[in-house]
Amino acid sequence: MDKTQNTYFVDTLPDTAFFKIGGSGALYTPNGAAETELIKLPWNSDASIGNLEIEKRVYRRLGDGHPNIIRCLRIEDYGVHLERAAHSSLREYFASGGAATPEERLRWCRDLADAVGFLHQHGIRHADLGGRNVLLDAARRVRLCDFAGSAVSGDKATVWAESGFRHPDDAEVEGSSVRAELHALGSTLYEIVTSTKPHGDAGVEEWIVAAWIREGRYPSVAGVALGDVISGCWKGDFGSADEVVRAVEDALPSPSKEMGGPDA
Repeated sequence: MDKTQNTYFVDTLPDTAFFKIGGSGALYTPNGAAETELIKLPWNSDASIGNLEIEKRVYRRLGDGHPNIIRCLRIEDYGVHLERAAHSSLREYFASGGAATPEERLRWCRDLADAVGFLHQHGIRHADLGGRNVLLDAARRVRLCDFAGSAVSGDKATVWAESGFRHPDDAEVEGSSVRAELHALGSTLYEIVTSTKPHGDAGVEEWIVAAWIREGRYPSVAGVALGDVISGCWKGDFGSADEVVRAVEDALPSPSKEMGGPDA
């Protein structure tokens, strides 16, 4: 690894290789387990170190976890060891031409909403839902990741969702509210079923997208799978992620309903 990277990250580890930079730190692969494991280290800043401590707190609280949340293999002082998802993030998967059947996309939406509901049951708000933080594993299951900076037990999150996902009311965002979380969930469902971010095909800068959302200008969901569910998340029609799960299940065609829940 390039020695200049030592100035950016708290530690460098022996027997590892630099993988890539993420929004909340850097990822490394351990020698001998590069295909199955990633090690996440924080940036060399108090904010990043603090955010990673929050991620550790989340994983300690989640215990055995959820089949649609990426698993923490080990927590160390320097960082966290995580499962590696074979297909990386959904956003990267779609950008590289990855395909999915309509049934898969609907299942991914249901499973993601169920994972978000699981977090909420444990007093956690992810606070940065979006296709960049939803991974796709070798079994083609969605796996939610990146809890650095999430809100835990009423504490405010130290991160927020990106433009197109972030709730237009700053008070909702700053309060790490369920309403803000479900708004971002709706945008993530939109990304799953359309392969693009809200207004992502408009070719405009993020600040313009943010302004449009503040004005109530959302992309049309006419003819979009789960359009009513997505719009309901944006408008605040749902009171919980569990309500979103039920709405997605109601929209599933019968063959998809027979695929079973997230534990199947």
